[in-house]
Amino acid sequence: MTSLLVLAACALLPWVTCAILRAWFPVRLVAQGAARERALVHYRRACLLASSVALPAAAVVGALVTDPSLSARFPRTGAWFFASVSMATAWVAVALAQRTPEESAAMSRLETAGRAVQMSAMPIVATGLALIARFGAERLGSSSGIAEAITVALLSVAAVLVVSPWLLMALGVWPVFSKSIDVGRHRWRLAHLPAPTPYLTHVAALPWLKTALVSDGLFKRAPERHWHNLVRYEAGDSLPSRRERAPRWALAIALSAFVFTTAGALGADEPRKLVAATSLAVFLTAGAGWFANRRASAKLLLASEGPSIEELAQSLRSLPPCLGQALPRTSHKPLGQALYDRLYALGHDPGRRPPR
Repeated sequence: MTSLLVLAACALLPWVTCAILRAWFPVRLVAQGAARERALVHYRRACLLASSVALPAAAVVGALVTDPSLSARFPRTGAWFFASVSMATAWVAVALAQRTPEESAAMSRLETAGRAVQMSAMPIVATGLALIARFGAERLGSSSGIAEAITVALLSVAAVLVVSPWLLMALGVWPVFSKSIDVGRHRWRLAHLPAPTPYLTHVAALPWLKTALVSDGLFKRAPERHWHNLVRYEAGDSLPSRRERAPRWALAIALSAFVFTTAGALGADEPRKLVAATSLAVFLTAGAGWFANRRASAKLLLASEGPSIEELAQSLRSLPPCLGQALPRTSHKPLGQALYDRLYALGHDPGRRPPR
């Protein structure tokens, strides 16, 4: 009974939360124009903040309240399965509940739900791989406790940052386009970012896999030359100089390994606690990887293999922005001052000025 209540909460609470946010930021009431765009910006930021808390919470609670019938014989597998179902249910509910009228008209509910499931596959697969690594280490049992814990933690970090996205692309969950793009001396693959909205204009780099994830808003609605410039901007110097990237990634990997080690200690005697802690560690590791790969806008310089400021400014100005999104986005390259000034000179207001 408790499991059913958790699933019901995962399905209903996002609708209640989004309804409250719509009332707080009157997206539907304000007229078209700048006022609605500002309301959409605040609404989307609030939805993103709420979902960043709700999704890992759904996975953790789902693991902890797994029905005994699912975890009698294989407790870890049962807990992982129900945690995955709970998190995917919450992800689908968030994607459906936060849609604007324009998004509802452009994409069906079924397609939106399917995209949300595709996005949720990454933490689900990463959690499963981390649990498999721990199970394998326990079965082998050839090393000391500390060495085993560190090995499992590092394998779990690799599962989140490298193995799970590679596996999703290999299985076709995140389809890889036939085209690729040259960035400097390397050739980057292009994969589909299954965002549950047709308007999001976004590109994200997976530097360890030499792959760029491209959204529908760019691939289908923008001229190829322009979104290629945005991909090169994101992919160029996505792994900065060794001296610059080493401290950030060392800190991110060390913190992530510590989180996975703590998860193993917390769940040593209780499979459901182990799955819950591992699920939370997966989300924290993904966040740590994002911060490690991000660069401060005050220090941002365009890489030599990327587009020039003139090319990038022209491309950004011509690309179709998302509703409530002043400019197309990239995951690790914020808007620098030189680019901001160039856009402003071209007659485009990029929004708030980046810090010096």
